[in-house]
Amino acid sequence: MRVIVAAVLVVCSIAKLSQASTLANEQKAKLREYKELCIAESGVDTALLDSIKNGGAVTRDTKLDCFSSCLLQKIGVQRADGTIDRDRVIEKAKTSNADLAKVNDVIEKCKGLGGKDACEIGGNVLGCFIKEKTLYPYWTENTQ
Repeated sequence: MRVIVAAVLVVCSIAKLSQASTLANEQKAKLREYKELCIAESGVDTALLDSIKNGGAVTRDTKLDCFSSCLLQKIGVQRADGTIDRDRVIEKAKTSNADLAKVNDVIEKCKGLGGKDACEIGGNVLGCFIKEKTLYPYWTENTQ
């Protein structure tokens, strides 16, 4: 399955669901920290993340899925068992001025995605959100 997988706040996971959605400097700093921790934890190739950042489509692998899951867990929207906490997604969306109607629409389209473990679920969920064109790689917002 080809998918652009980025790291973000699941529907708005401190990224951007609409043009009006913005990140505070403190949120950007926290995302940088999470990104580095998740790179170390997952072992994902940083060249792959750079490719994603530049719009490249990639073939998913376990390391990329685990990177995605790690980020979703660190921002508090994915539980340890891999399930997504819809209420936390909505709560996070509200803090970034996201379009809540769009957030709910995407949650409906992407709900119920499973996987064999938290990593696969994280990859599936982020892949769906990106496919729905609601997310872009968070680090394009000068979080590097």
